[in-house]
Amino acid sequence: MKRFEFSLERLLKVKRQMERLAEIEQLRARQAVDRARAILEQLQNQLTRVAEQITASIGRTLPSHQWCAVADLSERISESIRISEQEVEQAELKLLAAAEQRAQLAAEVEALDTLRRQKWQEWQQEIQRADQDRLDELGLRRWQQSRGEGGNAQAPV
Repeated sequence: MKRFEFSLERLLKVKRQMERLAEIEQLRARQAVDRARAILEQLQNQLTRVAEQITASIGRTLPSHQWCAVADLSERISESIRISEQEVEQAELKLLAAAEQRAQLAAEVEALDTLRRQKWQEWQQEIQRADQDRLDELGLRRWQQSRGEGGNAQAPV
């Protein structure tokens, strides 16, 4: 009997590779989200430190150039925080898209795997039927031979 062949084997192999690539892309997107969040946290901590310095200097007179420098610094940090929040949001959207892509490919691979298992089971059953047919044929021939050799064959009346 011929060996098992799944007609969609190449497609299954390609989909599995695509699933692995999607998994890698999802990991990269997760790392990008983590990096963006870490940068945002650093900026927020920096702004907190600047605010604490301003709070600590309340009641003391500061030279105008120092006050302007602190105000400018806090404004730049605030703008960086807004940009960083947008980057976190974009990174999270990319992560979501990567997760959806991976889930889609995983579903396709699972469907192809299930189909492959079904086809393999059908092939196994076909082999078993063919083996049983050969055994039945062999048994029938032996039975016929034993009837013919044993003299049990009936003569025409």
